[in-house]
Amino acid sequence: MSKVAVKKLHWHSKVQESFVPLGGASGELGIAVGGGADYGEFPFVTAAPGGGATVGDIILEIGGTPVLGMTLGDVRGVLNSCPHPIRIKTVSPGSTLCKDLRLYLSKCFTPGSVDSQLQQVIRENLYLRAVPCELPPLPMPVFGCFSIPRAQRSYSWSLLDRSS
Repeated sequence: MSKVAVKKLHWHSKVQESFVPLGGASGELGIAVGGGADYGEFPFVTAAPGGGATVGDIILEIGGTPVLGMTLGDVRGVLNSCPHPIRIKTVSPGSTLCKDLRLYLSKCFTPGSVDSQLQQVIRENLYLRAVPCELPPLPMPVFGCFSIPRAQRSYSWSLLDRSS
């Protein structure tokens, strides 16, 4: 007897598109999100009382805006600024695309593949939020070396330095 090889479907073929309704008369969104780059995770659905998404699904896009690599606050900002009903793209986590952002970015993919393109989008979103937007002016070099006194350093590395 010969065994039949079962071809595993790529996560990209399992992307689901749905609409998030407003929840009730209070005007609240019918979805809650968690994760985010500030926690080293992809944004994911934590509650969906209004339907339209499954709890635990990774959120790829909100209203056409790619949100992978964004902080939780930025994802919520995109969610709140979209016109209603909000269109979202989600995918169930699997072996290749799990909730761990760092693990996904550490993998090597074929250049030009869907995964490689997604890594590029994630990196662009991370760089927009993790690299300091204001750099202090560099002093003139003294004998070929730069020295910036500690009191003059004003960087904001909140995503990179989780120790404080």
